[in-house]
Amino acid sequence: MQIHTLPYSATHRFSPLVLDLLANDPGLREHYTHLPSLEGLMEAAASRSFSREARSTLCHVLQQQYNDVPKHAKLQANLERLAQADCLTITTGHQLCLFGGPLYVPFKILNIIRLAERSTSERNGKPVVPIFWMATEDHDRAEIDHTWFKGKKVVWPGEAEGAVGRMRLDGIERVVEEAVGSLGAGEHAQAMEELIRECYRPEYTLARATRLLVNSLFGRFGVICLDGDDPELKRLFIPAMQEELINQVGQRSVSYANEKLQDRYKVQAHAREINLFYLSPQVRSRIELKDDRFVVLDGGPTFTLDGLLEELNSHPERFSPNVLLRPVYRETVLPNVGYVGGGGELAYWLQLRWLFQGLQVPMPAILLRTSAAFISGKHLRQWKELGLSLEELFAPVSETASLVAKRTATFDIDMKAEQEQLKALYHGLLERTAIIDPNLQGSIEARRSSAMHGIDRIGKGFLRAAKREQSTALGRIEKIHAAVFPGGGLQERRDNILPDLAAFGLNYLDELLQILDPMANEFTVVEEASADLVEE
Repeated sequence: MQIHTLPYSATHRFSPLVLDLLANDPGLREHYTHLPSLEGLMEAAASRSFSREARSTLCHVLQQQYNDVPKHAKLQANLERLAQADCLTITTGHQLCLFGGPLYVPFKILNIIRLAERSTSERNGKPVVPIFWMATEDHDRAEIDHTWFKGKKVVWPGEAEGAVGRMRLDGIERVVEEAVGSLGAGEHAQAMEELIRECYRPEYTLARATRLLVNSLFGRFGVICLDGDDPELKRLFIPAMQEELINQVGQRSVSYANEKLQDRYKVQAHAREINLFYLSPQVRSRIELKDDRFVVLDGGPTFTLDGLLEELNSHPERFSPNVLLRPVYRETVLPNVGYVGGGGELAYWLQLRWLFQGLQVPMPAILLRTSAAFISGKHLRQWKELGLSLEELFAPVSETASLVAKRTATFDIDMKAEQEQLKALYHGLLERTAIIDPNLQGSIEARRSSAMHGIDRIGKGFLRAAKREQSTALGRIEKIHAAVFPGGGLQERRDNILPDLAAFGLNYLDELLQILDPMANEFTVVEEASADLVEE
């Protein structure tokens, strides 16, 4: 595989907020604690403290969660290192997407592996271990019940049933067969089939299936999966949840940040008055403050403040942070110094500086995960033969088609000369009309506008003719663009990695680990030599 890079800004697929964060824009600096860099990670590590009680709880919870899970030697070593007073973590997290979800999920995990290794080296061997936070408490099933195998959408049908991590994999057998049938006939397809069947069984929950899958793929790198839907971990978060219920600190602090951001950027989220959900076996419902009562929506119970605080202290596992409080929860239960996320996630984080401050929880360094696109060697050669650059690959396909048609047409389709002649003609007419009869100027202007419109229509006709003449080249552009941007979006936001592992084996992850550098702050285009076998 050969690597090409280009600035994130050149892809036109990242928000101004993310680009300004990467550029260390002074206007954003007050919204985060540490620079999004190795320097920022080391600064966070130097200042990070973590209580003995919290570390003991974390290790005990992980021991329980991994009780019956096969453990690679490096994973076991990292679980043991977490008990050390000087051990820190670097984290990423994601929803429990079916069969691991789109490519950017493994990208995030590979990023934290690389960052943990680099940080451990920078700390002279003091351990930093990678943690994958399983977002088991999310309740939007529609976001996690499908994935794409080689252009085929594989769906696990069913209804929403509260926190997705607790859902049993009812009806998964048919979905597994569909997934296995979509892997392709690669050299390692049998191994991937066995992996899917081993991880996704009807008696398992989605949380267990995800842990087994991530462990099978990344356990040998020492990646630890943590499920935050745990009563012992939630108990560590009680003080913050009490503050939220009593003083609505989330709304006040996030609103303050939004006021500072909204003049320059689109705000990612608005805090609610209460940023906690109430969990029951089948439902995850919002808590709303109505007059002096706390009401759990969807027909849930109603509490006084004293009653709700008593419920919180007795059953913290029944409370679940929303998207704005979840980062604070993670940082409460982990000795964390860095979080790796996508552009949307970082936009959330930049709203949270004063929430962390108000709850007296350390804010980690936040880093953008690597983004990458894959193109076959043949497709890249064909693209360059058309006189197109790598940056032009990211332009809308219609713009690229017009550019190539104009550039390669056997006839002149440029109408600039005619436009200038018309402008000169009507400019002269308007000057004469101003002397002869100014009342005629409106008529002259209308005719000028009509004539210019006519020239424009003729030019568009010439362009259509050029596109017909260059139909073979334009068809190739569309085919290449469709391969790199399936459904119009980046491959990483759609394609699943398991078909690639079926073709290339687990060592493909080792190759990606070396390719995807989270410190590079550049978009990566991977030229795949093996894909030269793609047909015309």
